[in-house]
Amino acid sequence: MEKNEFSILVVDDEEDIRENLKVVLETEGYKVFDADSGEEAIKIFQNTKIDLVLLDLKMKGISGEETLKKIKELNNETMVIILTGYATLDSSLEAIKYGAYDYLRKPVSINEIKRLVFKAYDRWKLAMLVKHYNNELKQRYVKRNKDVLSVITLSERLRDIDSLDKGAKLVVDTLYEVIEFDKVVFYSVNQEIPNVLNKRGFDLKKSNKILIDIYNNHKNNNFISSNDSSFFSPIFFEKDIIGALYVEKLGTPLEKEDENLITLISGEITPFLLKFKYNIITNGEDEAPFPIKYEIPPGRSFIVYENKYEKSFEIFKDLVTHNISGLAITRTPPESLKTIYDLEKTPFIWLSKIEGPNTISPIYINSIMNLIKDFIENAKESVIILEGLEYIISQNNFDIVIKFIQALRDLILIENSRLIIPLNKDMFNRKEITQIEKELDVLKLKN
Repeated sequence: MEKNEFSILVVDDEEDIRENLKVVLETEGYKVFDADSGEEAIKIFQNTKIDLVLLDLKMKGISGEETLKKIKELNNETMVIILTGYATLDSSLEAIKYGAYDYLRKPVSINEIKRLVFKAYDRWKLAMLVKHYNNELKQRYVKRNKDVLSVITLSERLRDIDSLDKGAKLVVDTLYEVIEFDKVVFYSVNQEIPNVLNKRGFDLKKSNKILIDIYNNHKNNNFISSNDSSFFSPIFFEKDIIGALYVEKLGTPLEKEDENLITLISGEITPFLLKFKYNIITNGEDEAPFPIKYEIPPGRSFIVYENKYEKSFEIFKDLVTHNISGLAITRTPPESLKTIYDLEKTPFIWLSKIEGPNTISPIYINSIMNLIKDFIENAKESVIILEGLEYIISQNNFDIVIKFIQALRDLILIENSRLIIPLNKDMFNRKEITQIEKELDVLKLKN
């Protein structure tokens, strides 16, 4: 039950709103359809499986209220979120009576729409699980519902935790107290070295060496993950293992649902571990004692043509020392840049095929996008510098990188962030420069 299995229909006669919502939701991973009228929406609905409808009340042709009633007649289980202006708030409340799931006032907040759609997605996931339950196993699956709800709550709470120790304790406590495993271990792994972050249910007199042995035994046996009473679930990022969960039940064999649940939790806590693997915390630098020099507007993405990239980092430093959170992804080793520009608190990620702390291979462009996305969603009006686009292109197909740039530009626009990409123009042919400049603005600065 992944996000791309959750189908959303956006219905609004305002093209800009419709297209922006479509971009936002597709970026989140959902399958999205759109319609500019109630009539078109009903046609799509009759021929396509739709799980959630975002419906404008005021449209030409049949009204939003009439569209809602027709949708509910066709499939009463489909959730509908009403989009309304203040003038139609009473109408939207009336629509709730006809079965609307919720409503949002225009202008729509991006974060609010994402939150509400994710809430509907969670409800849909639970509904899909419940459909698998039969009457004979009703009591058993009541507990499973509780377990799945605890996973959703865990995922939401981890997003707001800024401490690795606190998050690890929350994960272990949830598995031990709520889902009721008898023994739980949560590992982090850095450069193949395991570390016990937290544990419950083990004799406190026993050292962590025993728990490390458990990890190594599973690793040496190619991650044979379970026996009758225990389950081991490695946590992957691309091809690397960045952590693991180990659970046991005493006196009761594990069921397949137990293993599925641990696998689900492993996936949910991956972003949490990555945040600390790459030290991507949105702490700003100390404020400079002089006024900001470079006023770079939010929501914009720029190329800076230069050979040594000094101007780009000068602009980046100017912004992050004036109350703007920054993230630097660089081909240049970060330690030298931190020293040159005196940036102690700003997170840096090194584009390199050499494994190590805060490094990521240039071939993992989807992961680079996800790291940027996680950062700017937690930092208001941030700035990203991406130095090393030439290196990324050299390791990937140029057309794929153009699509990456397009998605990154749209993300910067939606989240009101800023993007600076220094480029050596001599490294590209004219056709490539033309394609890049179609997607990004050229920043022209006065010397």
